[in-house]
Amino acid sequence: MRLLSWPAAALALAIGASQAAAQAGSPSLEERVKELEMKASAKGKSGGGGDAVGAYFDDGLRFKSDNGSFEGRIGAYVITHYTTFLWANEADGYNDGFSLREAGADLYGRLWGAWEVYVRPRVMPGGTDLYYGWVEFNKWDAFKVRAGVFKEPYSPERLEDVKWMDLPEDSMVSITTPGRDLGAMIHGAPLDGMVNYAVGVFNGNGVGGDENSDKDLALRLAIRPGAKMESDVIKHLTIGGSFTRGISDRNNVTPFAFRAPATGTTWHGGVPSMGWELDSMVTRAGADIVWVWGPFSLKTEYSYFKQKLEFADTDHETFRAHAWYAQAGFWLLGSTRLNNHRPDIKKPIFGDKGGFGDIQVVGRFSQIRIGDTFEEHAGLGGSRSVQEIALGVNYYPNAYVRVSVMYVNYRYDHEDTREIRTANGRLLDEDNCIVIRGQIDF
Repeated sequence: MRLLSWPAAALALAIGASQAAAQAGSPSLEERVKELEMKASAKGKSGGGGDAVGAYFDDGLRFKSDNGSFEGRIGAYVITHYTTFLWANEADGYNDGFSLREAGADLYGRLWGAWEVYVRPRVMPGGTDLYYGWVEFNKWDAFKVRAGVFKEPYSPERLEDVKWMDLPEDSMVSITTPGRDLGAMIHGAPLDGMVNYAVGVFNGNGVGGDENSDKDLALRLAIRPGAKMESDVIKHLTIGGSFTRGISDRNNVTPFAFRAPATGTTWHGGVPSMGWELDSMVTRAGADIVWVWGPFSLKTEYSYFKQKLEFADTDHETFRAHAWYAQAGFWLLGSTRLNNHRPDIKKPIFGDKGGFGDIQVVGRFSQIRIGDTFEEHAGLGGSRSVQEIALGVNYYPNAYVRVSVMYVNYRYDHEDTREIRTANGRLLDEDNCIVIRGQIDF
């Protein structure tokens, strides 16, 4: 027995020693958890010691650093139209069909709560372009500085993003207003948003560079008397005015396109009997009211345009145009949309509440009148006034998808010898069409 017990004791001692050595070389459970946390934290740091950036979806794919020094957003949109002409056919020069209204991507970044950059490349039937491209310092709401390609601060209808237009096509006012341009602007909303102002200088020739060394001045001032009120009755009432002034230097082109936005009909034109020069001051002045009260919206706007012309017979004349519109809209199920914002759909079809979405009904009347300058001096023919009646229905199953149907009718002035004729010679005193829009954006 004694001879057997000694090897057994030695074996037990060896096993115990090996187990103790193994335990001494292995971390405890608490140590292993702490090690994993340190590794996860290390993965969130960049090689240069930067802060971790998280991604989430909220009105686009968004990015944000843990310390808030960086915010970013990537979005995209596609808008398609189908247009059918109710009175015309191919022989008249009008074709029913689908068109890509436009598609684009929105790229946005913000650094240190003070600097912002926004870029929107866009695809259209005519090609691609940079629709927006600007950098802005906006640390304070009351004072911001922007430079790049963006819209001149004139006309709420024109300032509205294409994605948020109440109707698929703009009114007759839009053809008198400036659009995107290269320039710089100071703007802000002091007094808790009760006042909005913008002062900018621009090339004055759109996004294609400049035609002279003179710059265009653009001003806009708007007040919101109920901005600080708790009641929604006038909380979103805005009363504004805009003004632009600049030099144009072009030959044998009209001050703006005499063309109906929805049908594309040229309502004043022809073969000129003489040339002319636009080498003088261009002045625009506008006034507008936008009122949104829950599901109801009312918008109206007036725009005045004036420019000096020099015709080949040395006559100097002043061209003038007056345009205005009035529009009303209503959401049937209580949704709402503030100007130039995504709609707030109360019960989206795919939401937690299991709703239907919402339907907005919109009606608009607009009109433009131009002087007889081109008719008397250059022999241009056609109408000198246009009246538009537009009715539309927008269905939003949720805030990111839209299907719209718009009917629009244009009536032209055909007094005396003023005539508009189609490609096959048909006399035209009015035209109309239906525009169907399909849109998705995020």
